[in-house]
Amino acid sequence: MIRYFYSCLISVICLSSCSLQAQHTLVLRNNENDVIISPHAYVYAGQASLAGFDAVLHSDSAKFVRNTSPEEINYGINHSQAWCVFFIRNESDQQQWILKIQQSRVDTAQLYVVHENNVIERFPMTGHFQTLSERPVHSLPFAYAISIKNNETLAFYLYTARQYGRHAAITNLQTKDRFENYEYGFNIALGFVCGMVVLASFLGFFLFLFVREKLYIYYCIYTTSFFFVLLADTGFAHAILFFPHDQTVTNGFTIVFYYLMGGCLGVFTIELLQLKQYAKPWLYWYGIIASYSFCLFAFVLLIPGLPHVIRWSLVSSSYYLAFITNIYILYILSVSVIKKEPIVYFYMAGFFFTSVVGLLLTLSDFQLLNFPHQNKDFYYLTPFAEVLCVALGIGIHFSRTLKERVRVQLTLNQTQDQIITIQEDERRRIAQDLHDDVGNSLAAIKNMVVQKRESTQVVAEINNLVNTVRTISHDLMPIDFNEFSLVEIIGHLVNKFKDHPSISIDFDYTGKPIKIKSTTELVIYRIINEIITNILKHSQATKAFIQLMYQETSLVITVEDDGIGMQPDSTTEGIGLRSIRLRAAYIDAKINFESDEKGTLIILEIPYGAT
Repeated sequence: MIRYFYSCLISVICLSSCSLQAQHTLVLRNNENDVIISPHAYVYAGQASLAGFDAVLHSDSAKFVRNTSPEEINYGINHSQAWCVFFIRNESDQQQWILKIQQSRVDTAQLYVVHENNVIERFPMTGHFQTLSERPVHSLPFAYAISIKNNETLAFYLYTARQYGRHAAITNLQTKDRFENYEYGFNIALGFVCGMVVLASFLGFFLFLFVREKLYIYYCIYTTSFFFVLLADTGFAHAILFFPHDQTVTNGFTIVFYYLMGGCLGVFTIELLQLKQYAKPWLYWYGIIASYSFCLFAFVLLIPGLPHVIRWSLVSSSYYLAFITNIYILYILSVSVIKKEPIVYFYMAGFFFTSVVGLLLTLSDFQLLNFPHQNKDFYYLTPFAEVLCVALGIGIHFSRTLKERVRVQLTLNQTQDQIITIQEDERRRIAQDLHDDVGNSLAAIKNMVVQKRESTQVVAEINNLVNTVRTISHDLMPIDFNEFSLVEIIGHLVNKFKDHPSISIDFDYTGKPIKIKSTTELVIYRIINEIITNILKHSQATKAFIQLMYQETSLVITVEDDGIGMQPDSTTEGIGLRSIRLRAAYIDAKINFESDEKGTLIILEIPYGAT
């Protein structure tokens, strides 16, 4: 009776599989060492579960649907468990094979093989819940060692599961040598890329310690997140780390680090391109809110015992958010490239390939595009180009920042020296005015009192002293350039000399007056005042003319007199001329002196952007 039941069971298995086998059988031939399973697989359309192997085995061919994706056995985002079947006939001389299942879209794998003698071979279950040493084949991808005799046909029933995220089995049948050589080379390349990313992370950290700019710490966090994404998506993190108390957290590692990397990438890009200063406010704030939201989602996914609905919503929405983030970054790069900053070009060169690959993978996840997933391992090398280009760009940015800081410090030192020199010259001039004018007047008044001169003479001398002190005090008083224009203030200054007994000073301006910084206008006023003082003291001029010409990009001031000119044999500049030159240099103005025995012409040109 038992033999009869067993015979019936075998007959059912044979009948159910023969129709499928007749439709398509993968034939292995010589010189083939890596065969893609996807085009030859049939997906079980019934209710899938690990315990349902008997139901799958006894199902007729109508329950199986030919897989349409040429690169992977695609189950979509809403099927966490699935069965597929494929048939393989070996007509090659090679008998030892490895069935390789990439772990990036699969959490768990279970394989059954039906031999020609109807013997069912059950292989051990493998997946993210096993460390590297516990797996049937010690490798990052899930793998099974398969022995196929020459001219033998086997039926493979493969169960895979993925609790969170898109579910797809990228499956290959490889010879043992091909598998071992490929995995050896891939692990070396992965170690090299991970090392590059770690070095880039340390570079960002040490640059931050050196110059204390947030850009570099964001780059450090971004590259660190990128490092963990590599470890998670390649399966390395799952192969060496295992948290048995919360398998959902372990399975969601890749999505967690994708969220964290996306958030850090957004903040880093915003800071790198200085969107807060140059972009529209909505563009900046959208990026900031989205980036920090991604980081928050990553930490939420790490919470053990998180309700299934919330976890599933965050995981499923990550594909859409990744697509939007790629589009956003490409857009702000295209907007920022008009600034012609070298760092932008380097960043575009590094990010372009990674972004394009990310977009293609996302479109593939949406099943809108058939993307070559068989060579997916190659995409793990994309960080090398990105990290290299961005690191070069950051190096240039750091060099420019350092040079700018040195330049600013040198300019600050020069400015401080100028200010000190001007202050000392101003004190010396005031002391000289007090000594020459006030001191002499006080001495004269003293003599008049001693000699008992007429009171009218004493009063006249006192009035002269009062006027002198008033002039000195007015020169020292601050002027409100926010209330009055430069033209009005210069006009008022010149107007004080309209009754001067020995000289006539005229003033005029051309063009439409343009408001300059108040500090710059104050320096201009001091320069003109110093020039007038020098004319009165040294030029012996009878006429002087001051003109302000408001041009397109600069203000040009000319001061002309008919005096004796500057002495050509003078080896040193006086306090007045040195003060004029230092003040002009302080506001980045060009100054030119033209002098002969017929008089002196001073031309001062101040750019409107002068500080």
